[in-house]
Amino acid sequence: MKESRITVFGAGYVGVSIAVLLAQKHPVTLVDLLPEKADKINQRISPVKDEYIEKFLAEKKLNLRATTDADTVCQESDYVVVAVPTDYDSEKNYFDTSAVEAVKLFIMAVGKILV
Repeated sequence: MKESRITVFGAGYVGVSIAVLLAQKHPVTLVDLLPEKADKINQRISPVKDEYIEKFLAEKKLNLRATTDADTVCQESDYVVVAVPTDYDSEKNYFDTSAVEAVKLFIMAVGKILV
């Protein structure tokens, strides 16, 4: 199986889960706006409270790094996964997908494949 360089946008529960899963077989870079989340992941500390994620980061061999530098990693990636928040507004009864749209436009600008 060919190794693919994968970038995951969003270091919340979904993004970290996907990154940890994929990093067992592929080089994965997790991108987040918050430097403290990237620092934790690079120290193999989970930024989210989850027993399995914490265990995988502590014990498994993972090809995983984190950064806030989306420009550089997107240029290097074969695939990009978008796992940023979609906040639900109960008063307006809709999901705010502006973060997803912003990442999508950024990724398309560098000509990458969305997963």
